Amino acid sequence: MKRIVYIILLIFSAGVVQAQTPEEMWTKGNEAYAAGDYAEAAAAYHAIENTGYVSADLYYNLGNVYYKQQSLGKAVLYYERALKLHPEDKDIAYNLEMARSMTTDKIETVPEFFVTTWIRNIHSMAGADTWAWLSILLLAAGLLFAGLFFFARRVALRKISFFIALLSVLLCAGSFWCAGQQKSALSDRSEAIIFPAVVTVKSSPDSNGKDLFILHEGTKVVVLETLGDWLRIQLADGRQGWLMQNTMERI
Repeated sequence: MKRIVYIILLIFSAGVVQAQTPEEMWTKGNEAYAAGDYAEAAAAYHAIENTGYVSADLYYNLGNVYYKQQSLGKAVLYYERALKLHPEDKDIAYNLEMARSMTTDKIETVPEFFVTTWIRNIHSMAGADTWAWLSILLLAAGLLFAGLFFFARRVALRKISFFIALLSVLLCAGSFWCAGQQKSALSDRSEAIIFPAVVTVKSSPDSNGKDLFILHEGTKVVVLETLGDWLRIQLADGRQGWLMQNTMERI
């Protein structure tokens, strides 16, 4: 009889644990982080992640947890994921830069055409949702001033309305394009972070291939090709090679 009661209590306790809401797990994780229990905080945050819920705040907190634990690979990974959702967040960008500064590999980026950099910086100023809402507001403004152009009697007011309507429509198109670029960036899984302390990049997808160079934990790479368990990667400086899939995790 005691055994049956014990089993029932265990089942009930498990049900209580599983019934924790994301809000409760979030509070639990924050309290554990404040108390310096980073392992418990990570477990709580990952429990939220495992429910399918993702947010920039969740990834940011996970990045902070792993940064405190000096797990640079995971810290960079979660900061990158957070910045992907909120590219305009300066705190995330700052913490990511701090984590990157602690990594071993200092890879210089190949210079690109300034217009390309300028355009990317513009659409990275906000997330896809922000750009989408802005395009809707600009479209509404364009329609409003277009209506004013048709119904206004004064010539000066019609001219001003026309130019404002035209400008609103052009900015709307630009905002819509930026929203599309940010949405594409969210679905892009070509970038990855190296996890092992040290890995050797090969010249071919073979463990017997020639050693090209070594990489260290926290380095970001771009995956160009998949061949079985091997991935052809490229660095920001243009160097390429092959690594095993289990040496990295996609952003």
